[in-house]
Amino acid sequence: MPHFQKTFEAYKDKGVSFFAVEGDGLTKYENQAFAGEWGYTFPIVTLADSKLSGYDMVTMPIVFVINSFGRVVFQGNGDYEKYIESSLEDLKYPYLGKDEVVGDAEKAAEAFGKGEYAKAKELANELLSTEPGDDVAADAKYIVARTDSIASDWQAKIDAMKGERRFDEATTYLEKLADHFKGSEIGDKADEELKALKKDKDAKAESKARASLAKTLAANKKMKTKEDKLSALYKFYEKNEGTAAADDAKAMAEAIKNSSKYK
Repeated sequence: MPHFQKTFEAYKDKGVSFFAVEGDGLTKYENQAFAGEWGYTFPIVTLADSKLSGYDMVTMPIVFVINSFGRVVFQGNGDYEKYIESSLEDLKYPYLGKDEVVGDAEKAAEAFGKGEYAKAKELANELLSTEPGDDVAADAKYIVARTDSIASDWQAKIDAMKGERRFDEATTYLEKLADHFKGSEIGDKADEELKALKKDKDAKAESKARASLAKTLAANKKMKTKEDKLSALYKFYEKNEGTAAADDAKAMAEAIKNSSKYK
């Protein structure tokens, strides 16, 4: 798991999506507590809450590497980074969803592959304004649609995170939105929303509580008994009551207390 975390940190911004599926039967909040204690930031899927719940997780390979074409290029244990590297070498335009475009659309596709989504959309729209042939128009429309889809997906995540008072995560996505769409209406709006969020008192208080919870969970890793961990989480809850972080701490404590597997 520590190695998986290092791999996640190395490749998460290079067009690689990561997630881990726990196979020990832990609940969502037990998994959150476990990840917090070990400092794991990659997404963890709770087996019981997923579509994988019917699979035999004991005998399944530890790691699967799936390339951009949906093909499993590695399954098993051991040195899987080289398969990630080779798959990335074959990935011409990260996140675009296709590796070939008509020549006239290449500049827009290249901008997209660099994460310059505002520029990619602008170049694609410029192509469309010239009333190009069907092949060029199809690729240009596709690139515009992909940039719009990414912006919409990120904004939906931001709205959900703000609704759940996960303001640190919302800030991260707003920074991405402002950066990748810099110079466009989408980027300007994200930048304004980001500035407002950073000034918001409730968001500041919640972020402070989240940072404190992270420290509490990290300290819990050194605790010798479950009772000590529970005590630390309940104390955090009492001190930070009223924040979403406190609610999460209480939920983790209740899950751990009732667990026969969490130690």
